[in-house]
Amino acid sequence: MNWMLLAPIILYFVFIVGIGVYSYRFTDSREGFHLGGRKMSSWVTAISYAFSGMSAFVLIGFVGMVYTMGPSSFYTLIGYNLGFAFSYLFIAKRIRNYSEIVGAYTYTDYFVKRVRGNAHIIRAISALSIVVFMSAYVGSQLAAGGMTIETVFGVSPLVAIIIAGIVVTFYCLFGGFAGVSLTDYFQGILVVIGTAILGIYMIIHAGGWSEVVAQVAASDASLTTASMGAGGSTLFGMIFGFLTLGVAIIGRPHDTIRFFAISSSSEIKKSFAITLTALSITYWGAFLVGYSGRVIFPAIENPEYIFPIALVELTHPLFAGFMISVFLGLLMSTADSQLLSAGSTFAEDIYKKYIDKNASDKRIVMVTRLFIVIVGILSTVVAITNTTSIFWITVYASAGLAATFAPVLVISLYWDRLTNAGVVSGMLSGFITVVVWKSIAPEISWIMTEALPAIFISAIVTIVVSLLTKQPHIERIRYELDRAKKTWA
Repeated sequence: MNWMLLAPIILYFVFIVGIGVYSYRFTDSREGFHLGGRKMSSWVTAISYAFSGMSAFVLIGFVGMVYTMGPSSFYTLIGYNLGFAFSYLFIAKRIRNYSEIVGAYTYTDYFVKRVRGNAHIIRAISALSIVVFMSAYVGSQLAAGGMTIETVFGVSPLVAIIIAGIVVTFYCLFGGFAGVSLTDYFQGILVVIGTAILGIYMIIHAGGWSEVVAQVAASDASLTTASMGAGGSTLFGMIFGFLTLGVAIIGRPHDTIRFFAISSSSEIKKSFAITLTALSITYWGAFLVGYSGRVIFPAIENPEYIFPIALVELTHPLFAGFMISVFLGLLMSTADSQLLSAGSTFAEDIYKKYIDKNASDKRIVMVTRLFIVIVGILSTVVAITNTTSIFWITVYASAGLAATFAPVLVISLYWDRLTNAGVVSGMLSGFITVVVWKSIAPEISWIMTEALPAIFISAIVTIVVSLLTKQPHIERIRYELDRAKKTWA
């Protein structure tokens, strides 16, 4: 075992577990455990929001896509940036304010309190979607970690996945939302810096940008343009498909909950600017890694292995260890957020409402931690048994979460007529559409993923059913909507 390679990783793990233990002091209440007391700064919110959402996709899935598609891969990132921009411009301020107005600690609790109807089905659908899709999502992150550790250390993927699952689950148990957000913040900073350094280093190693472009053109001229040699309807279909990937990041619970916790809605604009800056730097770094990787490793069997192979073969062990820490931080920044979201949903929306209505804050926090362990185990099983590409399982899981929640979330922040029946119908139709679309139309995912048709259907169903039913608290809701749209200092 190369200790120069391993030492930075061990130190990093000790550091993030230490953050989790430090953050334990924020978890003495339900609001403290689930939202960090609504005291997160714009910087922490921005970085944790960005990198709880990007996951292992950047250095595994996207790098492999760049290797295969060249500049055409950037349509995907444009789509994602549009999704992030939409979330900040149309959701962030209002959900921050409205969640505090109704006293919602969890995502599901917000919907229940917003429509003031029969909450049972909302809680059931929400819990089902979160457990199903987040288990798959977290599993994809752990699988990506296993790929990297297997390549770098020659360790069995099974052992690597189990280790990653234990570490992520451990600091979620202690730190709650504050611990997750703080670790996401430090991990995100490392991702931005580390990815940029590796990308620039690989371009220099390959002979400079002009040499990289020349060699890529010699092997496949279509990889020097953003069209891949396509034209007409084929090109349009490709661009449309990749741009629409961005809708799948809107309204996902583990991302959106960050907006609940920011210290003030007046911090939203600053947070937005930080998020897009951090993501843009990371995107370009990852692009340079994938593009130069095509020149440096022209015969690689699986392009998704470019990142770990480049570390092993091109860099000093200390730098490689640092970069592995960056990558593990990236995948864990998503996994920890999803574990916490799943645990909070079960404890607040199932246990307290149906099992022990008089449960103390201390017991609720304990139950949250127990369910985090359960979902962590399920996710580890998914990671061990998964054979699907990291990119596509991430896209599918994101689509499921977005289709269940995004349409009803946006409508709830702007329309006073939204009813309990509308939310139930919208969530259920979105969830079912994603599952059915995957079954009946898997071959056209590159033109239209599950997210777009599912979100469209969910929105239509939500509006139609709400128009056919009655919202008995409409005057109160109009007052709340008016308060929520203002900027709170």
